[in-house]
Amino acid sequence: MDNSDKNTGKSNNMTAVTGKSRLKVAFILDRKNFTRAFHADDLPFLETFTEITGIDPGAEKKSENLPGISLKMLPDILPAKIDESYIREALQEAEACITCWGTPPLTESALEKASGLRLLAHAAGTPKAVVTEAVWKRGIRVFTAAPIIAIDVAETTLGAIIASIKKLYIFDKLTREGKWAECKNVHMGKMKRLNSRLVVGVVSASQVGRNLIRMLKPFGVQMLLYDPLISDYAAAEMGVRKVTLPELMSGSDVVSVHSPNIPATQNMINGEMLALMQDGALLVNTARAHVINEEDLLRELGSGRINAYLDVFHKEPLPADSPLFSMENVLLSPHISGGQTINGGYERGQYLIQQLYSYWTTGILRDETVRDMLNTMA
Repeated sequence: MDNSDKNTGKSNNMTAVTGKSRLKVAFILDRKNFTRAFHADDLPFLETFTEITGIDPGAEKKSENLPGISLKMLPDILPAKIDESYIREALQEAEACITCWGTPPLTESALEKASGLRLLAHAAGTPKAVVTEAVWKRGIRVFTAAPIIAIDVAETTLGAIIASIKKLYIFDKLTREGKWAECKNVHMGKMKRLNSRLVVGVVSASQVGRNLIRMLKPFGVQMLLYDPLISDYAAAEMGVRKVTLPELMSGSDVVSVHSPNIPATQNMINGEMLALMQDGALLVNTARAHVINEEDLLRELGSGRINAYLDVFHKEPLPADSPLFSMENVLLSPHISGGQTINGGYERGQYLIQQLYSYWTTGILRDETVRDMLNTMA
C-alpha cells in the first residue's frame, strides 16, 4: 500500500490526523497468518496511525519512524504459535488487537491485563473460536473479515455450479482415459447452463448466500430462497422468491446451502428433503456439513439420482474409506471454498486496515459484529 487511493481509498493527505495519538495495536496471530493477510505494500499506511505493542525485538531493531517496531519485521518476530501467556503480555498496553485462525480464545485469564483493550479485529470469518463472554463483558467491539471471505466462498460456489452442471469434472476424467466418444454420446446431453430456464435455490440469505445471489443475477436464472429470518419484501428486494424448504428442494435445478451450523439447522436437510430433489439436480454445500444429514446424503448420492459439490464434511479430513471417493456424481474439495486464495488473503488485510483507520478517525465500524449475531453465524 503506497498511501494512495489505489488500495485504501485515502489520499496522501488523509493518512494521518494531526495531533492524534496512534492506535496501539497488538498482533496476536501467528506469523503464517500474518503473512497471508498483510502484504508488504499495505503496511506503510498502517504504520501512519498505529503503534505496535506487546513485542520487543531489541533496541537494534527499532524502527526509525515508530516508537515501537516496524510492521515489516513481524514475519520474523511473531511466534509460530500463539498461546495464552503470549496474549496476556501482548495486550497489556493494547487498545486494539488483531486475531486470526489459530488464536486461542480470549478468556478472562487471557484478558486479565488488557485494561485498555477496546477493539478486536479478526482477520478470519466467524469469531466464535476467539470471542468469549469475557470480551463482551468488557465492552470490546468486534469486527471480522467475514465480508471478504463471503465473496470468496460465493465465487467458489458459482464456479462449482458451472463446472458441475456442464459436467466438466466428468469430461476431464473421460478425456484423460481416451473415452472421447463416451463424452459426446453419453454425457453431453446432460449438460446445462445458467439461463432463465434454470432454477437455483439458495438456502439462507447469509453473507455468502447474498453474494451468490448477486453473482447469479447477470445470468438471468430464476432464484428461490429459503430463510425464515427474511421477509417476503426483503427477498423481493434481493430479486429472489421466498419459499418453504420443501418448495425449494423440489423446485430447483441447483440447491446451494449457506446456512450456519446452529441447533435449528442441524440435519435440516434430511432424507425427506433430499428425496424431493429433481432427478439430475445438483446439491452444493460450501457452508457447514451438519446442516445435511450425512447418512441420508450418502444414501441419496449413492443411488446416482442427484449430483453434488461438497467442500465440507462431518469428519475432516475426509476418511480414506469414505464412499464419496468412488462416486462419479460428486465433486469434492478439502474445505477450501473461502479464505484460502493468495490475493484474497491480502484483501482481508486491506479490509482490516481500512476498518482500523475508520475506527481511529471516526469510531465507526462497518459490519460490526455484535453478541446476538453469533447465534446465527456459521
